[in-house]
Amino acid sequence: MGEACITASVSHSLLSVSYCRIHRRMSRFWTLTTSRCRPRLFLSHPTKEIAHATTTYGVCGQGQFDMPTATTPHEVIAGYTPTVIPAKRWDAVRTFVTDAVSTAVTEEWSADKTRAALRTVARLADYVSMTGREVTVEATFNEATVNAFVDQSGYSTHVQGTTRSLLRVVGQAVHRHYDTPRERPQYGTDKKSAPYTQDEMTRLRHWADGEATVQRRQQANLLLALTLGAGLRSGEVASLTAAGVETDEAGTVVYPSGYRGAGPRFVPVDHEWADVIREAVERSVSGESWLFRPERTTEGAGTVALFTKRSQRPSLAVDMSRARTTWIVTQVRRGVPESAVIEAAGLRDLQHYRRFLVSEEQTTAREARALLHGGPKRVSGRASLTVIRGGA
Repeated sequence: MGEACITASVSHSLLSVSYCRIHRRMSRFWTLTTSRCRPRLFLSHPTKEIAHATTTYGVCGQGQFDMPTATTPHEVIAGYTPTVIPAKRWDAVRTFVTDAVSTAVTEEWSADKTRAALRTVARLADYVSMTGREVTVEATFNEATVNAFVDQSGYSTHVQGTTRSLLRVVGQAVHRHYDTPRERPQYGTDKKSAPYTQDEMTRLRHWADGEATVQRRQQANLLLALTLGAGLRSGEVASLTAAGVETDEAGTVVYPSGYRGAGPRFVPVDHEWADVIREAVERSVSGESWLFRPERTTEGAGTVALFTKRSQRPSLAVDMSRARTTWIVTQVRRGVPESAVIEAAGLRDLQHYRRFLVSEEQTTAREARALLHGGPKRVSGRASLTVIRGGA
């Protein structure tokens, strides 16, 4: 038995073979052996018949393909089975994934691009399913869901961009309303303290609904309700008890306290988040129970930080400073009088938030003629924060 060494390369975007050893076997056959997750080439004749080699690919985390029988996009789709998704979960999204990619594919697509699309759409669909949502075109192929999926993926910046581009191609093919205007931060480069955009708030909901247990999902949504819905600080969230929540015919009010020794203050809760807070009160065993993480034994601002740190995806968790800024800016932009927002937020003034309150809309003097004449000023959207005279 003899042994020879060659260097072979496979023209494939995902695979390459180099410094491989060829062992001569029985019956004049050669077997090219490679490292793990590389192709195995079975040569029908020593080196002379390389052009007729049959290649079986076992690609790490990307599925298995028999290359001679999967050369066209539709053949690849028909034979695709991912290895990164458990079989039961793949069965749940298989039809959706293959239908979506089949709709998007064109004759110009290579087998490689088709496999990449299948792999990426499969992971996206599985992500949607695992966050408790029905896997539909509308729920899967939209900017908010795609961005949330990419953000939690852990991919490098380059791969994130490639993933978004590929999902946009498929999304545009299957969902005519997919290519909507993109939400971008509109407040300079200080992203940490700027208000959340609508797109980002949707991602926060996905983060909360994607937590590992029912209890954590409830607590994550409660955290969003107390911050995006009432503007509470970390320490105020940690110290709020069930007795510090009241509901009447006008809505739900919370009474946070403790910031720099301050007493309780009157904070009407945004109606969009009120149900979450009321449900938390109903789960409380007594009025003295802490509303957020009632099972703990200590009080402190670190309670919130510890909760978000233990999240499955801590990088996607709510930023308390940005959430509070979002609530304050939203109320002012809705037309709530600044004095009422200042009182509800426990502030002396809005100087720190003034740069976020300057409208980017350009209005001409002709368009503002009625206002310049001293006419009535229209204010909309005051219903969410109700000011009750004589309240506590």
